[in-house]
Amino acid sequence: MSLDTAFRRRHGTATPPDPGTAGRRSPAEVPLRAASCIIAAMNRPLIFASLVLALCLPGCDEPSKPAAPAASAEVAPAAQAPSAAPPAASPAAAVSAPPKRREVVCTKSDPVTFAHPALEARVRQQLQKPEGPIARAQLKNVKTLLLSDAQGLDELDPCIFPEFTGLKGLYLPPGKIDDLNPIKGLTRIESLRVSATLVKDLSPLAGLAKLDRLDIGRTPVSDLSPLAGLTNLTELQIDETEVTDLSPLAGLKKLEMLQMKRTRVSDVSPLRDLKSLKNVYIEGSRVDDASPLRAIPGIKIHEG
Repeated sequence: MSLDTAFRRRHGTATPPDPGTAGRRSPAEVPLRAASCIIAAMNRPLIFASLVLALCLPGCDEPSKPAAPAASAEVAPAAQAPSAAPPAASPAAAVSAPPKRREVVCTKSDPVTFAHPALEARVRQQLQKPEGPIARAQLKNVKTLLLSDAQGLDELDPCIFPEFTGLKGLYLPPGKIDDLNPIKGLTRIESLRVSATLVKDLSPLAGLAKLDRLDIGRTPVSDLSPLAGLTNLTELQIDETEVTDLSPLAGLKKLEMLQMKRTRVSDVSPLRDLKSLKNVYIEGSRVDDASPLRAIPGIKIHEG
């Protein structure tokens, strides 16, 4: 076998390579070879990334578990529940209701202890006893209590005032007094002044049959019906009150003077038969027709 034939069988080439060109590549083969190398180099990171991704994918199927908190030397304070908001006031509570009367248990102790110095001073003056203890039995000898300047006297002591059974004149200070119940049994009272107080209920006066002069001006009184039986009244002042109806006064035949300035009274006809009336003050009231009063002989109508 010739060398030429052996070469062709071994290398599968038609002709043996030219010895002058055996180690060289053709110009077209060089760029293709270079491009293949470049692509292979570029694909190496992608292949590596694909391998890493393939290894990580199985772990992504499981939900991540929270890391255990690191131990801390400081324990966080427990969260405090927010303080409960105060309950909303009901509509009834929004309206100011009158204060409840406190229950008082009175002891008949001796000597008497006075809660207000001005009251004690007036009592001592009446009893002519500037010093020393005052026995409860002595209070019935007090005839007049002039308390007009007793500042801070906001109530009538329910344990002391009922003991003034001989009282004929009581003159209360302007202020916060609003309850006349402690004097409802003082049936000898003839003159009473409660003007410029918070008194609204006159029912404790219904039994004071000897009452001759009464001043309830500048109070929130609106109802005069408790006075209907006080037939000994000769002077009555109701200035600047809430009174609108004078019919409870129709039977007060001894009434001589009536002051009703700056009230809401508009009708004076209930007074037409009170022949003892001498002076009526209607300044600032709503009276438009005073003719029922003009029929009373000798009356003076003060209109302003």
